[in-house]
Amino acid sequence: MNTRHSRRTFLKTASGLMLAPSLGLATRPSLAAAACPDVIVGTSGGDYENQLEANVGRLIKAQGGNVTYATADQITRMTKMRAEKNSRHGSMDVTCMADVDMYDMNAAGLLAPATDAAVPNLVNTFEQFRKPYAIPHIFSAMVIIYNPEKFPTPPDSFNAVLDPRVKGRIGLTDILFHYNAMMGALASGDKTGSLDSGMKFLRELKKNQPKVYPSNETTAAALKSGEVWITCMWKARAIQWKKAGLPVAFSFPREGAVTAIFDAAVPKNSQAAACGFNYLNAMLDPRAQRGFAETMGYAPTVRNAALPPALQQQVGFTDAELAKLLKIDYAKVAAQKPGLLDYWNQDFKVGL
Repeated sequence: MNTRHSRRTFLKTASGLMLAPSLGLATRPSLAAAACPDVIVGTSGGDYENQLEANVGRLIKAQGGNVTYATADQITRMTKMRAEKNSRHGSMDVTCMADVDMYDMNAAGLLAPATDAAVPNLVNTFEQFRKPYAIPHIFSAMVIIYNPEKFPTPPDSFNAVLDPRVKGRIGLTDILFHYNAMMGALASGDKTGSLDSGMKFLRELKKNQPKVYPSNETTAAALKSGEVWITCMWKARAIQWKKAGLPVAFSFPREGAVTAIFDAAVPKNSQAAACGFNYLNAMLDPRAQRGFAETMGYAPTVRNAALPPALQQQVGFTDAELAKLLKIDYAKVAAQKPGLLDYWNQDFKVGL
């Protein structure tokens, strides 16, 4: 059965009003169920997709809808969105990406505006995370993850990776190259997190022979085996890894940390934008937000998540830490990122 054809036919014959998210469709479960038999969500897969299904998919299914996942790595999905720019029939209704990459997609003119009318739960999000083109789904920040057996004194600065004593025992994740650079910039004293400053830090770091792993999961495996002793990674991942029994502890860098905000948006050429916005609204539902905090360790982006105090203390950040989170200049990162990527692939990783 061609679900796209069926959905288009249903939406065309049911009612033109159902296609207008500004009429509040996303807040009315009966209409959402009728108008959204299927929504296609672009995601990288893995744990995130599993938790989307468990925490957001169940809300959509309770409305009578269904979720299909278009699973691919982030670069592949970004490339596909660019290729489909002039097509009236996009292959996704929702795309999920890190904030830096979502900025690129909006700059390319690929995203529909995310408004309070289209996504009513947006009114509950923290103002510092809001954007006109996407919703902030969950957030965390980069911390130092280390093997406590190898560090009797917890490292409190990312500069710890420059210590000759950890030569060959540093792990970095390939797909986080620009976040690694921003962490390096902060460690070197550049409070703006400039990628150019970060590149200088990476040049020094290379002398310590770090290992570069293709994914977060392979970095975790290296920590588990003892191949590496220290890395920088999202606090949420550190919480997951500790729960899984990895020999790790984590600390917040004294120089500050890079915020990790994972966004979601509706492509302009979605064939069912109302269904896409309805899904975004469900992502911000307090029940879904609590689910991600409990299972993946990510902090909610909404004020009304009402986490238990112990959970909030575990996944959240103190006021002092929040004050030290880097406010990313997305335009500047976008301009510097191509040069950093060339250096990362053609120089930094060579010979490691």
